[in-house]
Amino acid sequence: DAGAQAALQRGASLLPGGVLTVEGEFRRGDVIELRSVDGIALARGQAQYNAAESARIAGRHSREIEAILGFRYGEALVHRDDLVLLHHSDCDNEVAT
Repeated sequence: DAGAQAALQRGASLLPGGVLTVEGEFRRGDVIELRSVDGIALARGQAQYNAAESARIAGRHSREIEAILGFRYGEALVHRDDLVLLHHSDCDNEVAT
């Protein structure tokens, strides 16, 4: 969502609450692409949860992760230390959702 995009651009981690949908199959540790609602690639990073786990906690508060999954690897789907922002010169002054 727009809040997650703004947070990523400020150097924050991607938390489950900012995720609207999870697409594709991936395992914990795989590099995944983070996209805006408009489909613009915003960043790539290492997933802390697999696709099924990510889908279950998407849109939820980080404090709910353990109650939903029965375990917790951390509060972020992608930690800021494990991601790289992708620069789009045509989007410098825009904030996509």
